[in-house]
Amino acid sequence: MKAFGRILLTFLLAGTVAAAAPGPGRPFKILATVFPLREFAAAVAGDRGEAGLLLPPGAGVHTWQPRPSDITRLAECDLLLFIGSGLEPWLPDMLKAFPPGRVRTLEAAAGLAVAAPPESEADEHGDEHAHGALDPHVWLDFELDVEIVGRIAEELARLDPDSRPIFAANAEALAGRLRKLDAAFRDGLAGCRGRDLVLAGHGAFGYLARRYGLVQTALYGLSPDAQPKPKDLMMAVDFCRAKGVKTVFFENSVPPDLSKALAREIGGRVLVLHAGHNLTREQQEKGVGFFELMEEDLAHLRDGLGCR
Repeated sequence: MKAFGRILLTFLLAGTVAAAAPGPGRPFKILATVFPLREFAAAVAGDRGEAGLLLPPGAGVHTWQPRPSDITRLAECDLLLFIGSGLEPWLPDMLKAFPPGRVRTLEAAAGLAVAAPPESEADEHGDEHAHGALDPHVWLDFELDVEIVGRIAEELARLDPDSRPIFAANAEALAGRLRKLDAAFRDGLAGCRGRDLVLAGHGAFGYLARRYGLVQTALYGLSPDAQPKPKDLMMAVDFCRAKGVKTVFFENSVPPDLSKALAREIGGRVLVLHAGHNLTREQQEKGVGFFELMEEDLAHLRDGLGCR
């Protein structure tokens, strides 16, 4: 990434990229590093802004590497929204390609009640990334999303003070939808036979689990780069048998092979969950939204956990 940063800095200093200043009649250009932030920004900005996603369809936010064309997009945007807390490891070097203050940014997770993974989970999996790390998947707590939406509205109002009432009204409408989604999850997951959310992958659903009284057990902790050992799989098998777990969940962005192997060992089945950081190309073409992804997650959780 250091070499990449030097290349991009040369690219910028050569004058290839020119910033487009906001002006009357030109919608703001907003870029986001993850899909939920793009959705929130689009809803809050309304017709005053154009919100885009920095990641191409199907790319993983942890492992994606930017190209020079992405620097062009970043240079032309009025506001970059990112999560922080280590979610986008490529972003610091990307921003170093610009002079300080050249790119206006909003770190969505800054100052929120960002959680660390449970000590037991980090210890159990030997996950070096998890020790001392923070769980960056804050958008899976819909009450935190309400705070993020308010921050987006405030930042847009700084760019366009005259439109502050519009941004505030749009943010309040979106916050209302998020609170309804939160209530649907709380009611929908209240009467379940099981409370153990077993993931054949990394622990991306900690916020969701904590908010609704579930216990997340992930095969390889918080880090998406970790590789489960055979003993991890056997421990998961023993755990599922002891708890009577018959459903293994897997994140849609990872292959289902491991979850299928675990399900075979316990005589169970697999169901997909969407962490929501990005869309596949097929989802993008269908116009799938954040709320639809979360509603599908709720349906699969209710099915897999045996909720009334």
